[in-house]
Order: sequence, then structure tokens, then C-alpha cells
Amino acid sequence: MIAKGKDASELFPAVVKNVVSKNLEVKKLVYVYLTRYAEEQQDLALLSISTFQRALKDPNQLIRASALRVLSNIRVQMIAPIMMLSIKEAVMDMSPYVRKTAAHAIPKLYSIDPEQKDQLVEVIEKLLADKTTLVAGSAIQAFEELCPERIDLIHKNYRKLCNLLVDVEEWGQVVIINMLTRYARTQFLNPNTGSEKSEEEDQEDKEETGAGDGKQKHKPYIMDADHRLILRQCKPLLNSRNAARPLWCTIGRSRVTVRLGGHGLLWCTIGRSRVRILTLEAFFKSPTKTPSTGSILSNIATMSIKQRGMFEQFLKSFYVRSNDPTHVKLLKLEILTSLATETNISTILRELQVRL
Repeated sequence: MIAKGKDASELFPAVVKNVVSKNLEVKKLVYVYLTRYAEEQQDLALLSISTFQRALKDPNQLIRASALRVLSNIRVQMIAPIMMLSIKEAVMDMSPYVRKTAAHAIPKLYSIDPEQKDQLVEVIEKLLADKTTLVAGSAIQAFEELCPERIDLIHKNYRKLCNLLVDVEEWGQVVIINMLTRYARTQFLNPNTGSEKSEEEDQEDKEETGAGDGKQKHKPYIMDADHRLILRQCKPLLNSRNAARPLWCTIGRSRVTVRLGGHGLLWCTIGRSRVRILTLEAFFKSPTKTPSTGSILSNIATMSIKQRGMFEQFLKSFYVRSNDPTHVKLLKLEILTSLATETNISTILRELQVRL
């Protein structure tokens, strides 16, 4: 009934009795049901608190995790101390799956009893030190919801999180990259300070200097090894099958802005030709009707404003198609407008007349 979307809350009293069943499959189904309706039937769920506490000691990791999940869904402040104790025990569990469930329970406990924050932050600190990929994403999610300002908790775990990134489950990667992006922008030097000129301005500078002594006005920026680490570990996600994870690039003078589906920005130094290859590779790998197409085109539109030369040779790739969604058509028109020059304006206008 639950799988079909039907309301089965009236069966709660009958189902909750089966939580003591010795049949493992029955017990799993009971916990699935209780997880769904525990918040709605809090009074009845409270009557089974002792049963859930005993289940936290069950030899089966799935039962232990399910019991903790049900407890965290009973949003009653009076059981906050019980939840706190259960979470602390689960964090020390040998099973990564149970520790992951404990991380998910932390924001729920905080929502019903904010006074527990200090203790929960200590628990999060332990979870951040966990070396398993199954726990990493959930631990960072709890960190982001409770104490995103505690950057000091990330310092000692930064390299470990970067190295685990590729193997973390898909949505955990999104959360971790979001956090690492914020970390990088606040903890590393910006390699582009004083270097915000456009490509055209760069060319003008070269013409003005001519064949001078060739000395640079600015001292070359040497990127920190830890800064390079995050960029290197993020790079493989460009080929992700999940539309939330692809990396988009935006260029400035001697810089790249690496972007994850709108989640944040990282700065690095990289060749412009390489950025163009990465961005267009992501675009051509993404069919018109996929969710990521709009994100890719949005980032290309941003790049094309000041870095027109990057995409001029690919002008035809941004021609509007009759089967393009409206938002894709608008983005392509924006890109074509940015790429318009005296030499190609007639071609663009002719194409627009045909398509529109």
C-alpha cells in the first residue's frame, strides 16, 4: 500500500506489534512502515520506545540502522536525551551503514532540541574523521546543516575528503564539493587578485608593450598544493552520469572558475584552450533534452561575455533547433548575441531569420 501511495496510517497499531517478530524480513518491513508513519503517529510510536532501544543492539546492522531511523522520526522533545544517547552509540558502531544513519539523525535531533548543538558538533567531529566513503557525504551534510561556520573541523580532514571524493556516492559528492568549494574560497589565496582583465584587454596590453624587455608586471602566482588537490580530484566528475555533478568552467585572465551545477566557485590557473575543451566536451556529451544542458549553456553564456574568442569557432553548435526547449533556445540566443562580431553578424542574422 505504501509503495502505491495509499494511506496506511490506520494500520499503525497492528503493524507496530510486529516489531518484535523474529522473522528478519517481517521486521525489515515493519521498520520501513514505522519510518514512514512514526512522525504522524507519535503517541503510538512512543509506546514502543523500549523496543526500538533494544533493536539498537541487534546483531543485524540493518535492524540497528532502522531502529535509529525510526527513533529520529519521532519528533518529540521528551525523547531527545534518548536520541542523543542512541546517536552517540551509533557513531561508534562497527557498521558504516549505521554510522551513516547516525549522521542523518543529527539534523533531526537538532530540529527538535537546538540546545543539544554542542554535543552534536562533537559527534559530527567524530564522523568527519571517518575514513569510509559511505559515511563521508552524510557527515558533511550534517556539518553543513548544523555548523557550517566551524571550518576548523575541516582543516585536519581536508585531504582525506578530497581523496575520498571520487568514490563517495553521487549525491554525497554534490554536498562535499559544495563544502570544499566554500572552503577553498575562504582558505586559499585568490590567484586572480589584480588580474580581472578581459581577453581583449590582455591583447591591448600586449600591443602596448610590444617587444619590450618581456618582464612581467605581476609576480606569478604559485598555487598551493592543497588547492591543486581539490581541482585534481574534482576533474573526473566532469564525466559523471549524474546531472548534478558535472564541472563547468568559467574563464578570466589567467584563471578558471570551476563550477558544480550552480553550487559554488573554485579558482585555479589553467590554459584557456583546456577550459574550452572541457566545457565543450560537457556540452556535446549532453543531449538537448537532458537536465544538464541548461546548466552547461548557462555557464557558456557567462564565459562568452568576456571570453568571446573561446567559442567563436563553435558558432554553429549554438544554432537554435526547432525541438529545443524554450529555456535552451533563450540561452543559445544569448550566447549567439555575445559571439556576434562584424565578420559573423550576417551569418548569425541569416540563421535567426531561418529559425525564428
